[in-house]
Amino acid sequence: MDELIIDKIRTTPLGAERIKRNLGITTDDVVVWCKNVIQGADLAMLLGKNWYVYKGGIVLTVNASSHTVITARKLSAKIRTMTDIDCPCLPEFLYQAVYIPEGAERPPRHLINEPEIFIYIKDFGSQDGDLGVVAEQNGQIVGAAWTRIIPAYGHLDPDTPELAVSLLPECRGYGIGTKLMKSLFTLLRRNGYKKTSLSVQKDNPAVRFYLRLGYKITGERIDHAGHGDYLMVKDLEE
Repeated sequence: MDELIIDKIRTTPLGAERIKRNLGITTDDVVVWCKNVIQGADLAMLLGKNWYVYKGGIVLTVNASSHTVITARKLSAKIRTMTDIDCPCLPEFLYQAVYIPEGAERPPRHLINEPEIFIYIKDFGSQDGDLGVVAEQNGQIVGAAWTRIIPAYGHLDPDTPELAVSLLPECRGYGIGTKLMKSLFTLLRRNGYKKTSLSVQKDNPAVRFYLRLGYKITGERIDHAGHGDYLMVKDLEE
């Protein structure tokens, strides 16, 4: 974010009104408010002529050349079907899907190259059951959910795709994951699938998320690293 100079940040009267209206804020100094957001940003991305700054579920759009904050709005990603051009983003989302217990160090990225993990994305799109959706914000993929029928941790049978879902850390907690999952359930139904399965570590808080979406715990397994996992299955016809 070196090119985004805080001291140069400004906005127009119209921009200030738009920001306050979109976010429901009542600050007297929108520029100072925007500077504080940018200084504490979770993520800043330069796409085309604009910077997109993410913080606490909001997105600021800042013109890169003039440092003018054009608008700000609450995070609300568009969900669409995954295409071949989205596949290069899968390694990042596979890595982000790795569960890290509180207080533990994030593992090295080459972890996803282990055969037991890489199978979730290897040659994705080449076989039946390879289906997916992505969440897109300002042209940037911020989340993905996909299925495969593979001999992996959550494998149930040859007719049941195993599901994986992942979001960039700064985009979690705003309902995007739920939208991804529901969109993928719809896509699976349209393709004739009646169930979907997944595997999740027992102490992962995501267990509650999956239960809310209709998954049921049907078994327990030990993964290649010795962790205890639940096998969970959702009936798509319910």
